[in-house]
Amino acid sequence: MAALPYMQLYIADYLADTMHLSTEEHGAYLLLMFNYWQTGRPIPKNRLAKIARLSNDRWNAVEPSLKEFFNDNGSEWSQERIERDLEAVKTSLSQKSAAGKASAQARKAKKETKEQRSDNGCSTVVDAPLQQEDNGNPTNKDTDTDTDLKENLEREEREQNEFLPPFGKFPITNDWTPGADFVGQAALWGINLGERPGYTAVELQQFRDYWQCEGKVKHHIQWEQTFASSLQTSRAKAAAQAKGQRRQPALTVSTPDTEIPPGFRG
Repeated sequence: MAALPYMQLYIADYLADTMHLSTEEHGAYLLLMFNYWQTGRPIPKNRLAKIARLSNDRWNAVEPSLKEFFNDNGSEWSQERIERDLEAVKTSLSQKSAAGKASAQARKAKKETKEQRSDNGCSTVVDAPLQQEDNGNPTNKDTDTDTDLKENLEREEREQNEFLPPFGKFPITNDWTPGADFVGQAALWGINLGERPGYTAVELQQFRDYWQCEGKVKHHIQWEQTFASSLQTSRAKAAAQAKGQRRQPALTVSTPDTEIPPGFRG
């Protein structure tokens, strides 16, 4: 099974490419794509008719129309667009797996360091004595407990987001830039930014400036997804304004009449 339980279906592109298909051909094509995504590999030619839920006679009738959407290597049908999306998913899961392992190793090393300091008795850190109120309740906070709770919450969040597209979770800085596959990732979120690089240096700097303004600094934001969404919104707004300006008629100023008509003379 593929890494994600869902796939991106670009409706506008799909309709533009398949306007000539019949209802039966549409159904067969969608079933083939769904199977491709679910298995994560090209479709064997000897299973095409079965996957499309068609008899051999009906498959022979629709095969010529559907063949143009796939690459036939003799034994399998493959499609470049689905392969690109699957590769992006695999990269996403690989990055998340590596980040999770690194985090686990860091926690383990931190725990071993604490245990070693406790065992050898050589630590020069002196814990502050627990202060008590009049009723005997301690007023000091156990900072280790707070730290462990925070780490557990962050770990649970990572596990819940295991099947989501990758994004950067850190405060934005002047040197922050989207990842190398930013355009591909935006496509997985349903945001089409066009060909690479997909954004200009000016757009990136405007985005940084906005989030670094006083009162707008945020932490742990999905920066790549936020940036992609803001690009789509700002470009759509700019395109609408440009279209409106092209339609607006030019203003003309009439020349004032300096002559007095004969009927108005005193």
